[in-house]
Parts: sequence; C-alpha cells; structure tokens
Amino acid sequence: MKIGFVIVLYKTPVHEMVRLKKQIEALGFKDYQIYFIDNTANGHGYAQGVNEGIRRAQKNKCELFIVANADISFEKLSSQDLMEGYKHFDMWGLAMKQQNVVYYGGEIDKWRMSGGLIIVKPTHRFQKADFVCGSLMLIKSELVEKIGFLDESYFMYYEDTEYGYRCNKNGMRAGIDTKHTYLHFEISVHNALKDLWLAKNRLRFLASYGSPFQIIREIIRTPKTLWEEKKLIWNTFQRSSFLVNFFSMNISAFLGKVFNFILFLILIRNLTVAEYGIYTLVWAHVSIFGPLVDFGTTSYGMVYLPSEKKDRINSLFSLRLILSLTIFILTVLLAVVFKYEHKILIYIFFTSFVIFFNMASGTYLILTSIAQKLARTSALSILTNAIMIGGIILSITVFQKVRYMFATIAGFYVLYTLIYSALVSRLIKKIHIFFDYRNWIQIMKKSYIFVLIGFFAGIYFKIDVLMLSFLKGKEAVGVYSSGYKFLEALILIASSYNTVATPILAKGIIDGKQRLRLTVRKHLVLLGIIGFGVVLGTYLIGPYFFPIILKGNFKEAAGVIRIIIWALPFILLNSVFMNLLYVSGRPQMVIGLFITLSVINIVSNLLLIPHFSYIASSYITVGCEITSLFILLYLVFISNRKKILYD
Repeated sequence: MKIGFVIVLYKTPVHEMVRLKKQIEALGFKDYQIYFIDNTANGHGYAQGVNEGIRRAQKNKCELFIVANADISFEKLSSQDLMEGYKHFDMWGLAMKQQNVVYYGGEIDKWRMSGGLIIVKPTHRFQKADFVCGSLMLIKSELVEKIGFLDESYFMYYEDTEYGYRCNKNGMRAGIDTKHTYLHFEISVHNALKDLWLAKNRLRFLASYGSPFQIIREIIRTPKTLWEEKKLIWNTFQRSSFLVNFFSMNISAFLGKVFNFILFLILIRNLTVAEYGIYTLVWAHVSIFGPLVDFGTTSYGMVYLPSEKKDRINSLFSLRLILSLTIFILTVLLAVVFKYEHKILIYIFFTSFVIFFNMASGTYLILTSIAQKLARTSALSILTNAIMIGGIILSITVFQKVRYMFATIAGFYVLYTLIYSALVSRLIKKIHIFFDYRNWIQIMKKSYIFVLIGFFAGIYFKIDVLMLSFLKGKEAVGVYSSGYKFLEALILIASSYNTVATPILAKGIIDGKQRLRLTVRKHLVLLGIIGFGVVLGTYLIGPYFFPIILKGNFKEAAGVIRIIIWALPFILLNSVFMNLLYVSGRPQMVIGLFITLSVINIVSNLLLIPHFSYIASSYITVGCEITSLFILLYLVFISNRKKILYD
C-alpha cells in the first residue's frame, strides 16, 4: 500500500521540516511520499492545504493519506502503530497529548452542535468517535471517493469536526486507536485569533447541520452565549483596527449627532408640528446645493496640498470662498423661485450662512490634517457645536419664537466663520483672495465625479420632504421629518463605515479578489447584524420609548419610525457595494443609481402622497433602498462580476 503524508505548513522553520522527514522515515513505511503544502504565501486555509495535498497524493496512486500538522511528533511510533486502526475505521487517529493532557478524539454536543475533545480514556482500545483531531488524521482513499474532500469554507478549525460528522453520516466509520499516543505541540495556542475562528466555525457548523430546533434554541440562547464569550468579544474588538475605527471613528461627528438629537427633542416639545415642518423644510432647501460648496476640495487638499506652498493654500481658500458665495446666492434665489412665503425666505437667508461656516471650518480641517493635528480640530468642533446647540435651545425655550431661533443660528454661523477664518489665517500667516483659474480647473477635474454623486444623493434623500411640503403642507413634513430624524441619526453608522472601509476595500483590490471577497463577506455580516438588530430593538423598545419623547401631534411620528427604520439595514448593506464600485473605478454607476432612485422617488411620491401623505413617503424610502440593493447586487455580481470580485 502506498502512503501519502500530507503536512500543511505555515511559517514553518526549515529545521522543523527536517525533523518531520526524519521521524517519518523512522516509522518504517516501505512505500510512501511526503507532500509539504506551504500556505505561508498564499494565505489559504488548513482544509484547502489538506485537499491540495490529497489531490497530489491521488495522482501518485496513494491509497492512504496521513494528514498531519507540522507541530506534531511521530517519535516513538512505528508504521504498525499507525496502521492498526486500518481494519476498524475509514478514518482514524491516535490519542493526542497536548499541554500535558491526553485527548481521545472528539465528540459533538447534540444540543448545540459544538465539537469538543474527549479527556476520559475509553474502555475499548478502538473507540468510535464523532470526529478525529485534525492534527493527525489517517484517511482511506475510499472515504475521499465517497464523501469528497474537506470543506474549505472552514478556514481554520472545525474542518476536522465537519469531516468526521460527514464520515459517520454517510455510513463510514471514524474512530481512535487509544493505545498509541502522539505529541501535539499546538503552536496555534499562541494564535490570538484561535478563539474567534472556533466561535465562527461552530456557528457555521450549526447552520450547516443543525436542525431547526437546534438553531432556534441557539438563537434564544444568544444572550447567555454573548456573556460566556465576553472576553473573546472584547479581545476581538481590540485586535481589529476595522472594528476599533468603525465604532470609535470621528468622535466629534458622533457627539455632533448626539447634540443635534437633543436639539430635536427640545424642538418637538416647544414647536408646533407646522413650525417643526418649516424648520425641516428650511434645512432641506439649504442643503440642496450642499455638495457643490465643497466640490471635492477637502479631499483634494488633504491629499495633494503641500503645506509649504502658501500660494496654493490661498488659491484653494479662494476657490472655496467663491464657491460658497455662489452657492449662497443660488440657494436664496432658488427659494424665491419656489415662491416660499416671506418668513420662510428670511429663515432660509439666515440659515444659508452655514455655507460660509462649512467653507472656513473645512479649510481649517485640511490644514490641521496636513499638520497631523486633527485632535485639535475635533476638540474645537465638539466645543463649538455644544455652545451653538446650547444657544439655540436657550433661544427657543426663552423666547418661544421660531424667528429668534433662526436669528440665533445665523449669529453663530457668522461668528464661527470669522473664528475659523482667523485660525486659518494664523496657520498660513496671511490670507490672500485671488483668482487662479488654471489651478481651480485641475482641482475640479479630479473631484467633479464625487460632487455629482453627492448632489444626486442629496436630491434623493431630500426630495420627499420638499414634495410633502408642496402636496400636503408643513404639518405632514413635521410628522414625517420627526420620524425620519431617528433614521437620520443612525445613518451615521453608514458614513462611519464609508470612511473606515474605503481604504480597506481599496487595499483588497490590490491583495487579490479572494481576500476582497472575504472582507466584503465580513462587512456584510457585521452591518447586517447591526442594521436588523436596530430594527428588532426598535420594535421591542419603541412602545416604551416613543411615548416618552413624542408628545401631542408628534405621536403620529411613531408610525413613521416603525416603517422607515426598515431602510437602515438596506442602507448599510448598500454602502458596502457602493464602496466596491468606488474602489474598482466605477463611481459613474453610483451616479446612475442615484439618478434612477431619484426618479423612482419623485414619481412614487407624486402618485401616492396625495392619497397616503407621509405614510407613503415612509414606505417609498424603504422600497427605494430595497430597489437599490437589487440594482447593486446586479452591478457587482452579474454585470461586473469578473471585474470586481471574481477572476
């Protein structure tokens, strides 16, 4: 009988390979071949390495495959010791000594479908087992012919559990020869990701082979499982730069959302529904041209602007100022064209000073980013935001008049524009305003595509408010917007993901499509859990939470929330695929997507708002996000399958 030794390596020293060769030679097999499968460079999982070795051995007509880790010892064993299980099993192993404990194969917990090692020595020498430890498995060629290879979806751990389970399920025999023992050094004990892989693959095994009852039981048991794995969860969070950045990125933006949510709660308690509708309408109008104010100059400045060239900084500042002044005028003129009532025109004029504030604070952000002093920017942003929100809350609670609130907003934005401009002037010594057409054209050539994306995305997300205002009035806008505010606060998750994930996915494009697919899968699972978890939490906690904060006519917003919150998981999933299109050089498709969704949004709202008011807008928002997901799935997995994720 020809024997094939399959040994999977990963960063294995040469002297260890020499040791294994000598020990295998000392076993006394007459006809054998050693297949060293080195996974160091390719990053393949253990199962894939084993399968590659078995395939090589099959070509050489091997009839028995002895699969082993590189961190075991065959010392004091002979070929006869290894082969005595041949008559009893189709796959077998020996007793394994690891960290001074002897294990006798593995068993599967029939309640949780989890694999565990047996430490009690069986009474019989040849003991049937649910699975054989993957560090040393002897597998007959007949077994491979009948049940196939190891499941490569188990990157590390549980591939032996799954193979043993499949062996027994198909009428073959798996077991342990308990008389003989081999030593397993278990280098993997030092692998920080071991517990994470074990936990993930246990769930994969449960999902693949567990009964509906077992799966439901495990879902019900989730709180207990999370508590049991609290150390693993914390360690995983600390080790993952993606998770750390995702959950802690941009603290100033997060606190800004918190401050604005507090402001929202104050407003709905002190304004009528119609007044809150006016407030929302004003901000929706002012934000229409929002993407054109920056015109991609923030990203351009951080990447391309050398800090030592003061003339280029002044050129960029001049461009941002001209853009801001232009958009300010266009915003006010558009309000006149829309024929808003006189007081709304004044409120739009006051609020539009935010355009100059964004110009000045954005320039300061560019300069501090170049100087690597972003902590200062974040601290200043938190401070100014807190003071302004406090001032707005004070004005509305003291004066109880909407006009004073908008006057306060204008005052703060004018003051902050002057403060940030002074800070910019201090950093570059002196600000010069001048026209630099040639340089401005070069900037715009590199940034226009993202401006268009932001512009059409802004239309898509704001058009329902504007149409509600014209078709149903300010009260409908107030109810819908107060419900939408909850979704808007949670969309921060998506913006945080975009900031963190874009460079990771871009690197994935370089590292290879297999690695990129794995990254995308992880991101989809994480965002899916977060999104649908929020939906579940809304339905569980909402009945107790909403009555506390939604008073008077705002109570109707609870119905909006229960509908529109379903958009969140789809927004999060869509953000993964949109980022894939960005990093693969296809942002034009995202523009086309937002144009398509905007048309669907407009037509649907135009047809349904007259009959169902803000409830129609709520369902349309969810429907558009579901439609977006299907379009993105088509773009990524069908029309551009070989250009993005597959060779």
